[in-house]
Amino acid sequence: MKLRRASQQIVALGRELWERRLVMGSSGNLSVRLDDDRLLFTPAGACLRNLSTSNLVVTDLAGTALDPSLRPTSEFLLHVAAYRTRPDVFAVVHTHPTFCVVWSKGSSVLPRDTVGAQETLRDVALTPYRPAGSLALAEEVAAALRRGIDNVLMERHGFTAVSATLENAFVQTDLAEEAARIAYVSRLAGFASGD
Repeated sequence: MKLRRASQQIVALGRELWERRLVMGSSGNLSVRLDDDRLLFTPAGACLRNLSTSNLVVTDLAGTALDPSLRPTSEFLLHVAAYRTRPDVFAVVHTHPTFCVVWSKGSSVLPRDTVGAQETLRDVALTPYRPAGSLALAEEVAAALRRGIDNVLMERHGFTAVSATLENAFVQTDLAEEAARIAYVSRLAGFASGD
């Protein structure tokens, strides 16, 4: 993918994620595989609402910035692991959606029992808690991706979606948050999964 187009897509998606409340503060990060040698990341500590094409970080496949004055997201290991594990992955969206995080604290996989989730939301794996930005977290996510799963709910942390495009990864993230919200509200209302 061309750098300019990928940069514009990341900036636009960052704002969309913010507006949909799928990220807050400086949480969440995005990346795109530009070609066989380069990745494009959101910068460390950035609020996705305020991204600009000039502050995105181009790295090699190990996540090392080509411009040493720039630093990619602290979750770069997770992204690098996704690209190494799955050659079909060209975009990674990592967010901290409220209901996904709440659901992950119950240590169970998101139910996909609504029509919308069954038709469109792909399988979701749940990984045990590992520290943010750690190699251990990256390895847990990579293990789930190796099984062909595109969506990973990380205990007490957030949600990662991988896809061939940023748009598809965004849609999966949005659907997962809605599934988590419905599951949570259903439990409060006294409905069991599948009722």
